[in-house]
Amino acid sequence: MLDNTVVSENLQKYRKPMERMFYLFFVIIFIYDYLSSSMMFIPFQNMILKTILFLPIDLIEPVFELILNLRHLIIIPAVFTIIFEVKERNRKIILSLLLFAGWFYAMYWRESGDYAVFSPLLVIVACANRDMKKIIKLSLASGVFVIFLAFVLSRFGIIEDLTWNRPGSSFERHAFGMNYCTDLASHVMFLIFLYMFLKQGHLKWWDYVVIVGLSAVNVFFVDGQIALICVVMALAGCCFVSIYDKKGWEIPEKVICVWKWLLQSAFVVGAGVMFLLAITYKEDPQIWYNRYYSLENRIHTNYRLLKAIPFSWFGTSFVQVGSGGKSDYTGYYFWVDCSYTRVYAMHGIVAFIIFMALLTWVQIRLKKKKAYFGMFLMAVVAFDCMIEHHMIEVAFNTFLVLAFADMGGILQNAQKGEGKLAS
Repeated sequence: MLDNTVVSENLQKYRKPMERMFYLFFVIIFIYDYLSSSMMFIPFQNMILKTILFLPIDLIEPVFELILNLRHLIIIPAVFTIIFEVKERNRKIILSLLLFAGWFYAMYWRESGDYAVFSPLLVIVACANRDMKKIIKLSLASGVFVIFLAFVLSRFGIIEDLTWNRPGSSFERHAFGMNYCTDLASHVMFLIFLYMFLKQGHLKWWDYVVIVGLSAVNVFFVDGQIALICVVMALAGCCFVSIYDKKGWEIPEKVICVWKWLLQSAFVVGAGVMFLLAITYKEDPQIWYNRYYSLENRIHTNYRLLKAIPFSWFGTSFVQVGSGGKSDYTGYYFWVDCSYTRVYAMHGIVAFIIFMALLTWVQIRLKKKKAYFGMFLMAVVAFDCMIEHHMIEVAFNTFLVLAFADMGGILQNAQKGEGKLAS
C-alpha cells in the first residue's frame, strides 16, 4: 500500500492545475451563458460553424454541439473536488447526488438539448471549497466585459439594438445588444448585487454614484422596473449598514429574531406567496393585483400554467413564446416569468425542491456566519424571483454557488458594526 504522505504529495501536484482548470471553465460557462442572452450569440455560433464547414453536413451539427459542450469539462475539477478535497462524508454524498441529479436531467431532456438543470448544478458542485471572492471578481469582470461589448456593438449597428414599447406608451425601451430589455436590467442588477456582496454593504460614495448612474440609464432608456425596485431595496440595505455602523442602534431582540427568520425563509415565503396567488387568481378588476399590469400578467400566466400543466416529478415540456430576440409582436405571448412556478412546471418537483433547498441552505450558511447583509441581499433576490425567471441561471443568480463555496475571504472582515446583531 502507498504511504499516505506519498499520496498527499501526489495530490498536491494536481490541486493547482485543477483549480486553474475550474476557474478557466467557470469563466467560459459564465461568458457563454451571457452570450446566449445577447444578440451576439448567433454571430458567435456562425463563427464556430465557419471553422467546421469542411466537414460533411451530417457531421457539422454534432461537432458544433461537441465544441459548445466542451464548457462542461468543468466536471473534471468538480469530481476531483468531491473525491479528494471535500473531507466531510455527508458533504461528499450531497455533492455527488447533486452532480448525479444534474446528469440525470441532462439525459432526461437530451432530445431538446436542455441543460437548464445540469449546468447550474454542475457549477454549484464545481464551486465547492473554491474562493467565493475570486469567483465574484471573475463574474464581475466577465459580465461587465460582455455587456460593454454588446452595448458598443449595438451602438455601431453590428448587432441589433432591439426596442419595445409598453402597451399604450410611446416610451422606447432599449436592450442595447441583449435579447430583451428586462434581461439587460436583470444582468446589471445582479452584477450590482455581486459587488454589494463583495463589499458586504459597506459602499463608498463613488459606489453609490456609479449605481445611481446605472439606475438612471435603466429609468431613461431600459425601463426595467422590477430590477430598479430591487436595486433601490438593496441600496436601502447598504444605507442601513452604513448608518448602523456609525450610530450603533439598539434593536429589540424579538425584532431581530423575526427579521432573521424572515430572511432565512425568504425563498420559501416567496414561492408560497406566488403559488397561493396563482391558485386563487380571479379576473376581477377590484382585486389589488389586477390594478398593476406586470403583476397581474405574471399571476394570470401562473394561473394558466398550473391549470394546464399536470404534476410531474421531472418536468413537462411546453411551448413558450416571448419577446426576447425580436422586436415585432406576433400576436401571442406566453412566457413564464415567475421563477418558482417556472422551475416547478418545466423541471418538476424534484428540481424545485433541490434549488429551493440550496437557496435556503445559502441563507442558513450566511446566518451561521452572521452575514446579515448577505442574507438581506439574498432576500431581495427571492423577491425578484417572484416576478423574474432567472433563479437557476448562474449567469444571473451567481449566488447559487454560495451553497458550498468558501466565503471566508469575503466574510472575515465583513461585519464591522454588527456586534449587537450578531449576539
